[in-house]
Amino acid sequence: MSRDNNNDDKNKIRRKKVSSSSNNDVNNSASKNNYKKVSSKPKKQRKRSKFKIFGMVILFMLVTGVAVGSALVFSSLRDTEVITKALLDEKTNSKTILKYSDGSTLAEAETGNKKIPLKKLNNETVKNALVSIEDSRFYEHNGVDLKGLARSAVKTILGQKQGGSTIPMQVSKLLLTSQDKTMSRKIKDIYYAYEMSKVVDKDDVLLTYLNNMYVGNSFYGIEAAAQGCFNKSAEKLTLPEAAMLVGATNNPYKYTPFNKAKLDGTEQRSDLENKLIFINHTENDGYDDPTEVELNMVDKLYSWGLITDYDTYSQLKQGTMIVRKAVLNPNAVGRAKTVLSKMKEFGYISQSEYDQACIDVANVQIHIPKTMQTVVSTVEDYVYYEVINALKDQGYTQEEANKLYYNGGLQIQTTIDSSMQAELEAQYNNSSNFPANSITDSNGITQPQSAMVIIDYHNGQIKSLIGGRNIKGKRTLNRATNPVQPGSTIKPLSIYTAAIDTLQMTQSTVFSDARGGYKFKKNQTWNPSTTTAGAGNMSLRLGLAKSSNTVAVKTAENLGDTYEDSIDVMMDYLKNFGITTVVDSKTNSSSTTDRTFPSLALGGMAYGISPLEMSAAYGALANGGVYIEPTVFTTVSTYNGELIVKSSPEEHRVVDEEVAYVMTDMLKAVVKEGTGTEASIGEMPVAGKTGTTNKKYAVWFVGYTPYYVCSTYIGDDVGRKDADGNSIALRPVEESSSAAAKLWASVMKPIHENLEVIDFEKPSGITFYKINLNDGGISNSGSNAAFVNGTSPTRTSTHRSTVPNNNATTDEDTNDSPSAGDGGNPPDNNGGNGGTTTPDNGGNTTPDNGGTTPDNGGTTTPDNGGNATE
Repeated sequence: MSRDNNNDDKNKIRRKKVSSSSNNDVNNSASKNNYKKVSSKPKKQRKRSKFKIFGMVILFMLVTGVAVGSALVFSSLRDTEVITKALLDEKTNSKTILKYSDGSTLAEAETGNKKIPLKKLNNETVKNALVSIEDSRFYEHNGVDLKGLARSAVKTILGQKQGGSTIPMQVSKLLLTSQDKTMSRKIKDIYYAYEMSKVVDKDDVLLTYLNNMYVGNSFYGIEAAAQGCFNKSAEKLTLPEAAMLVGATNNPYKYTPFNKAKLDGTEQRSDLENKLIFINHTENDGYDDPTEVELNMVDKLYSWGLITDYDTYSQLKQGTMIVRKAVLNPNAVGRAKTVLSKMKEFGYISQSEYDQACIDVANVQIHIPKTMQTVVSTVEDYVYYEVINALKDQGYTQEEANKLYYNGGLQIQTTIDSSMQAELEAQYNNSSNFPANSITDSNGITQPQSAMVIIDYHNGQIKSLIGGRNIKGKRTLNRATNPVQPGSTIKPLSIYTAAIDTLQMTQSTVFSDARGGYKFKKNQTWNPSTTTAGAGNMSLRLGLAKSSNTVAVKTAENLGDTYEDSIDVMMDYLKNFGITTVVDSKTNSSSTTDRTFPSLALGGMAYGISPLEMSAAYGALANGGVYIEPTVFTTVSTYNGELIVKSSPEEHRVVDEEVAYVMTDMLKAVVKEGTGTEASIGEMPVAGKTGTTNKKYAVWFVGYTPYYVCSTYIGDDVGRKDADGNSIALRPVEESSSAAAKLWASVMKPIHENLEVIDFEKPSGITFYKINLNDGGISNSGSNAAFVNGTSPTRTSTHRSTVPNNNATTDEDTNDSPSAGDGGNPPDNNGGNGGTTTPDNGGNTTPDNGGTTPDNGGTTTPDNGGNATE
């Protein structure tokens, strides 16, 4: 059929439909009209269909929305708690709990800024200010203000920010839910607010809010804020002060009553009285390092009596603590005026009261109480900083982390062993464990001071820690984490491990212990004294055991082809051992540097090393060459068990296990054959090293067993001043390094009493040879020494006797010149003239005094010749 015929048929059909609809003969124009009428009917039908479809969609959306909404509501409310006043009180009074490793309570988090809940508040001004600015219909609604929510929704649609939360809803957010901005949390808050209004009196709800509100600067609750900002109870807050505190809750970081400003050096005593804030300063706390002006102000503050204890003064001078002054926050003044305006609007104050309060609020006096922070023990202090840093690593700000720590009811599982900590503290309370020259200085602090850290080096967990002796009340200086000069304890880390790791030096490598014969020009100019008899040669094993400075320096000179190469090697090893206080002028613009032999070889460092880092470093040797970052907690959870932080210490290999084992064997010789005999604890193997700074101002012993590593340090605090502001001279520690070794043994012996006596695990790549300790040759009557396979001694000893008399051990702390006179060096076995011998494989010795180590904890700047200045 043709296309035209098809069209004709269609036209006939159309005309037939038109004819039947009119039942009359029509002309063409009528036919057109009738056609139009017919074609309009389906359009109306389609329009009605669209409305039906739209209605069905809306209905579906409503049904779906109700279903989804219902599901969300049911999901949000399935694990709710039963609201009672007792529950609110329990949440209000909850504290962060620190637990020992066995789960028992170590302590409750304490701070001078802590929440101080009130059972009653007879200050209507505070209550009226709060209701005016936060929830004006508080006394009318049943927990949720529907008008307020509607108003909030409308303003939100219009792009305006408007809160709709009532005080009961905010109580829910503070105590029962979270700060998360989710619909689920909002639903819970609404539910809890309704339930609260049924069973808790309005005044009790108000008091609960006031007891938990946050106003910035680590103040939680109205009482803590009143005391911390104005040195008064919440009962005595004036109208302007009350308006300022409750106004801060809207944005505590912006409206907190005072800011912490730097000192500019122009302040007088009257400007700073009751205005000083002392802040422990860490690398990532958000504060700048103290300027020279600020450091100079420390002495003024001390002379004015605004710093009253040595601990604070010492930390400020070292830069590990900073001081700021509290200044009235102008944003807080403006916010307080807004609160006053609302109070006038709702009839709580008159026009005249409002006018006067607006004048007074601009002149509110910040009054910082004398004691803002009390730390009961250095363990708690250290746990606090570690947890805060872990929270900040997860994205919390300093303020948020502090709020969570002190107001979050956290459960912190520490690594501290309760019995070991008790033993450590008991030994520190026994004055007979310390040198007889103990005194109590004018600040009430016992001298000499001491610190000790014990770590399970297999996992990096700190088992016990103490940062001072006979310290009461406020504690700002944790000597366990504070760097001090390490003396000879640095040598196994910077020199001897590196030497053994070359596989070119071994325990049998020999150097002259006489003064002089140094390889590098700078060392010839420096010319450190010998700390031994200086009459012959020593193997590295004996040099370390006797703590010979000369052998240590000569060994270090063989770590590189040049002075700078040797420096680089020593620095690299120290950094790999986890020492963070090494100052490298290559990467640090400071004029102070550790890029000298006196710093790295003899321990006269710019800042020193802390007992904590020293324990962890030696722990790497004990742990087969693997360093594990020390940790003091395993988990941090909320009060209801939700995990917030899990500790995951960093670990890395420093040296192969064979090298670490040789070092352990050499350090065992220190206790058996050298300067560390006082550290023996019976049959249990001990490896370790003594250390002494110049003039015996500080002494160390760092040692480890097959179970634990422990470092201990004793010495007068540096920088003490008398009542007239005069510096108090440091005193040498009686008994020198043996005092630290004895203290170490007095603590570690009872800790190991019930542990099985085992030896350090020997790797398969180790062979023992008996060597003469003087010439390093193989000897049937020599000392049994470990060697990495392939580095065994190659010569036979020509000496008759090899094992030295322990009673004849030269004190490592002396700086005596050799009996042959300055530079007089007897010839060594290799025909040398008192200089270094060609090493066949050797180790390192740990000097304690080469005229390098400064006063205990004092910062020194080595000169060009490598001498550290006391």
